[in-house]
Amino acid sequence: MSTRTTLYARPTERIEDIDHSITIRASINQVFDALTVARILDDWGGGPARVQAKCNGRYSLWDGDMHGMIKEIEYPRRLVHTFREERWDESYLDSLVTWDLEETGRGTLLSLHHTGLPTRKIREIHNEGWGEYFLGPLKVHLE
Repeated sequence: MSTRTTLYARPTERIEDIDHSITIRASINQVFDALTVARILDDWGGGPARVQAKCNGRYSLWDGDMHGMIKEIEYPRRLVHTFREERWDESYLDSLVTWDLEETGRGTLLSLHHTGLPTRKIREIHNEGWGEYFLGPLKVHLE
């Protein structure tokens, strides 16, 4: 009688996506520029920033601490880019951030969808961080 051992891969942990939406009392063009123009990112606190605002363009925020590549850009309504932190483990894959902008009667509705975060802990940090370090300061700067 032979014994056969089957190895099963451990199921990968499903990390919940992050979704945030805010309305900013500013034009859709102003909001989009604040996401894609390095000088403006520097002004509201995302700098030092570098941005190549084109498909396959690279960007970095907070002096390279966060960086990635632009995958889709539809001025001024949509921006999709990869995202990773400099200190992430090399084995982690890049995550993906999608920004959708919509004109409203009160300004611009800015919606953020962040998917593919590598761990629950990193997801928790970024869920808070998007509001505290990115969306909040962006809103204050533009209003």
